[in-house]
This record gives sequence, structure tokens and C-alpha cells, in this order.
Amino acid sequence: LLVGQAKAQLQVTSNITATQAVQGILLGPGVTATNMTFSGNASQLGSFIGTNCYLGLDSGVVMASGGVLGAMGPNNSGSATNPPGGFNGVGDADLTMAAGGGTTHDAAVLQFDFIPTGDSLSFRFVFGSDEYLEFVNSINDVFGFFLSGPGISGPYSNNSKNIALIPGTSSPVSINNVNSTTNSAYYVINGTGYDAPYNSNNHYLQYDGLTTVLTANAQVQCGQTYHIKIAIADVSDAIYDSGVFLEAGSFKSNAVILSSQINSGGQDSTLYEGCGSATFYVTRQGNLAETDTVPLIASGTATEGLDYDSIPTQLI
Repeated sequence: LLVGQAKAQLQVTSNITATQAVQGILLGPGVTATNMTFSGNASQLGSFIGTNCYLGLDSGVVMASGGVLGAMGPNNSGSATNPPGGFNGVGDADLTMAAGGGTTHDAAVLQFDFIPTGDSLSFRFVFGSDEYLEFVNSINDVFGFFLSGPGISGPYSNNSKNIALIPGTSSPVSINNVNSTTNSAYYVINGTGYDAPYNSNNHYLQYDGLTTVLTANAQVQCGQTYHIKIAIADVSDAIYDSGVFLEAGSFKSNAVILSSQINSGGQDSTLYEGCGSATFYVTRQGNLAETDTVPLIASGTATEGLDYDSIPTQLI
């Protein structure tokens, strides 16, 4: 029985580096990353294994406004703070703006540059907090995924925008916007810290409330350099922890690999008069169950339809 509980409990490892978090865990296909940095207390960044616990993600990176070890269940406190009283750490200007001007503390900020090989970016996440539900429509902790780069325009630093949004809307995910009465389809009840089975069963996390698994999405330009800032902080005070879980391997672009096979059509491939053939192979990575569209662009001095067969403008 004890072994079964250990396997079911959220497992968290703290004090990992920014490079370990991004290169070793978070990145998926179609993205290359550089310049990884983390600011905050080292214990605010970690990795997790969530298999068989009530999180919805099997593994990934976790960041918190307190120590990430405080996310482990059961939920036996309605006001968990790790360490007690917080770190007395600095806040973050973007999070302060996202919080409507509320003073932020103990900010944990993971940043890196990346180049996508496709025209879209996505990754999956869960947000949880011990400020549920008592601080709904009050001052509460804040987090954001601030994306900047070509074609991106927003009110935050470096002209970035927050892509941690409620599905199908432009509203940010927050305690005020996702709870038991507002956008409740995206909210998961996790007890108050005092009621069963949440306060005795290790399947449950420490946080009083969670979101369902959500996806952050953005349109990007293939081959261009972008910057993302993933951040979370306490607001007003430095207590009652919140955390955000990022799924392993889910930070990805709709990667496409282009390859070719050339056939000159004759015995001598160096000097040949006449027509040969060229076959191009477009190979997708990622989830092949989802439809994607790849634009096909041809250029050069040859005339399409005369010197070579017409090429469609897109491949679905």
C-alpha cells in the first residue's frame, strides 16, 4: 500500500538549471532554443513526474511562487507557503502589469530565445494555486507566457504579448477568470486543505484548485528568432503558493522536413540533354492526427508549366 501511494503522488525535483529545464525537458520537435536563463530562488524551478496523480500531465517542468516541493500532496493545508513567509524576493514588471498594478513578490522567471521550423507554436500547461477559492475576485497570484518577436505586438516588455489564454478567448488564465463559477469547464476542484479525500490521499496536489490541461498557442514565422518569458509571482503578499506545470516535450512547432531525389533520366548525370525528374518529400513531425497546411513556393528563372510541371500552392 505504501509503495502504491508513492507511485501515485506527484514527484518533484527542485533546483534544476534553466538549460536542464528547456533543453532537457520542455522542448519538442520543430524548435531550437538558446540563451536560457532563470531568475528567482533556485528552489522555484524544478521537474515533475505526474503519472497517475490528479494533474493531467505525466512529466515536465514546474515553476512556483514558492518552492516547487510545496506542490506535492496531499492537500492538507488551505494556505500552504514554502518556505513560511516566502523568500522576500523581487517581483517582475510584466507580472505587475498583468496583475493590474498589484505589487509582485518572489517572481520566478524562465526565459529563452527560440527558432521555430513551422508557422505555429504550442505547449501544454496546468496552473494551480492555494489562493483558490477564497481569493477569487480579489488580489491573487499571477503568471504569464510573454512572447515577443517578428509579427508579435503586445503591451508588455519587448513588445511582447501574454499567450496564457482561456481557450477561444483573449482573456488571460487567472484565479479570477478560471474558477468554480467562471469558465468552470477549465477548473478542477482540489479541496480546501481540510476536507477528504483531498487532505489524506496522495493522488491530490497541495494546491486548493487547478486548471484543466490547457494549450498556449501562437502564430509565428518559420526560421525567425523569438523570445519567451515564462513567469509566476505572488501578488500583494509573499504567501499562499501558486505553480505552473509545463508538459515535457510539448513546446513545439509544426515541423516540416524537406528532402529531394533527383533523376537526370540518362546514363551521364553530368551532361544531359532533355528532361529529368525531381521528387520532393515533405515529412511532418508532431501529431499526425491533426490537419496542417504547408505553403509551397517555387522561384527561379524557369517558367512553371512550361519548363517544369505546375506545383500546387499548398500541401494539406
